[in-house]
Amino acid sequence: MLSELRDQGVIKAWGMGVNKIEPILDCLDSADPDICLSATQYSILEHKDAVDRLLPAVYKAGVKLVSGAGYNSGFVTGRDRYNYNDVIPKGMVEKRDRINEIARDYDISIIDAALHFVLSAKEFVSIIPGASSPKHVISNKESLDTHIPKDFWYELKSEGLIYKKAETPY
Repeated sequence: MLSELRDQGVIKAWGMGVNKIEPILDCLDSADPDICLSATQYSILEHKDAVDRLLPAVYKAGVKLVSGAGYNSGFVTGRDRYNYNDVIPKGMVEKRDRINEIARDYDISIIDAALHFVLSAKEFVSIIPGASSPKHVISNKESLDTHIPKDFWYELKSEGLIYKKAETPY
């Protein structure tokens, strides 16, 4: 129905926003959305499943993605919740802390890296980093403008902090 409306010019595009990979994959099996909001499955901290299953499927279908998960609902920035849940997955605090350490060595922040990481995947055309004040908007823009050395990404991959198949800048 939505695809018919798009084809008739009644709407320009259609899509969906979800917190899991499966609804997007199911949708691709039965429909042809233009864009999907991926709200929890692709971040610098958690991305292996998306790299292996979601990104190839949307690429093949020609569907674009918007990320709503770049900070894992604030966990990357230091909040004590992960993907809208108070339960932090095992090992995630240590992973975040180690990425933070490495980022400091390169004079950048994990927030800078988190935004650049998501947008380095060609399937993502935009990111909603979240902001509760004008200060956050400015900070997000500055993070996007930050140069991140390629050695930073190599170090994260060599330590197994980023999945070897994940796209990174460079």
